[in-house]
This record gives sequence, C-alpha cells and structure tokens, in this order.
Amino acid sequence: MEVSGQIIKVSGREVTLSLDHDFDIAQASRISDGEMKVLGEILDKRSITPHQRNLVYALIGDASEYTGHEPLWWENLFKMMFGNEIGEERISLAANKMTQVTAGKFIEFIIGFLLAEAIPFRFQEYHLAGDVSRILFLYLKHRVCFICGKPHSDYAHFETVGMGRNRKDIDHSQNRFMCLCRDHHTEQHKIGIQTFMKKYHLAPIKLKPEQIAEFGIGKNLHKEDKNG
Repeated sequence: MEVSGQIIKVSGREVTLSLDHDFDIAQASRISDGEMKVLGEILDKRSITPHQRNLVYALIGDASEYTGHEPLWWENLFKMMFGNEIGEERISLAANKMTQVTAGKFIEFIIGFLLAEAIPFRFQEYHLAGDVSRILFLYLKHRVCFICGKPHSDYAHFETVGMGRNRKDIDHSQNRFMCLCRDHHTEQHKIGIQTFMKKYHLAPIKLKPEQIAEFGIGKNLHKEDKNG
C-alpha cells in the first residue's frame, strides 16, 4: 500500500502529514495486521508524480488486456524502446529516478505507440501528465476524439469556417483544431462552441502548414467538420 502527501509539521520524532487522498484504514489494517508502520522517502519536487506513474501502468494494463501479453512484458518493451529513443540505458519509474518532464515524455511515447498500432486504451486525462500540445497533436494525427477517444473522428475548427470563409481558400495554419467524434461534434454545434469548450475544458491547437497538408485539411471534406 502506497500513500503520498506533504509534511506539514515536525516536532522531534513526531511528523504530521497531509495525505493526497483519504487514508484507507481498513486496507492498512489488513496489510499490517493492526500494527501500522510506514517507510517514508523525501521526494525531489521534480520527481515523477504518483499520478504520472499510475497513468503509465494504466496504459500498460490496457495494452496487456488487448494483446494478451503480460503487463511486465509491455513495461519492459516500452522502457527499452523509450530508452533507445532518448539515449538512456536504464529507465526506472521509481521515485527520484525519473523526472516529471521525462515521465510526461514517456506517457506521450506510449500513447503514440498505441495509437500507431491501433491498440485501444481507456481514455483518461493523459494530457495533464505531459505536454498538452504534443499529446493532443497525436490525437489529431490519428483522428482520435479529444473527449472520448473514439477513432475515425472529425477534424473540427475552433474558429468558424463558412459564412464567407471557404475552407479551400483560407489559411488553415491560422486556425485552431480539435478532433471530435460525430456525437461530440454534433453536440458542439448544438450547444455552441463557447459552452462546449467550458463543459469539456478543451485546448484546441494550431498546426503547421506541413501538418495541415499531411492531414489533408481543406481537401478531404469527409474527414473535416462540414459545418465549421
């Protein structure tokens, strides 16, 4: 059982903690047989967070469930591939062994792999643990809904297209984009863009001209928002 929190008071050998989550006394009692002891570690403020670590293992679990390979097999594979990419021989998820920045990149790496290999994963707020723009770019690249993760979704403009702004003539690199499944895209038009953005707390992103061309935005109308 692992708990985390902040030290808020120290008096000699007595330390008072404020935990990040409510303490599960029942689970702790079962593990400790009534005699509770703790082993603490002071974390570098730049160290991987428990939330990031949980997201990594959630992605590993999703890959394992879909493919049948054991979670440890996937964990070792991802660590090896990511290590090769960043030039590190050993990748560790232990506290004080990986920074939050590297953990965010590791999460992005795993998501990119799963999307490229069409391995589904439970859609969670992974962008909170990494570079928002980079992860949402991956969702756009692979046409995955920003909200629910449904594949084969639409490229949706944040700025309205139409009403004198022909999608074939405008400079799409000056616009911001989201990827929305048909259901959420319909909802966006139904309730209005501002209400929709407040409801889902989305962050539309800009694309470079070469990315616009790669995705075929402005040409492949069946992949785009036909209403703006």
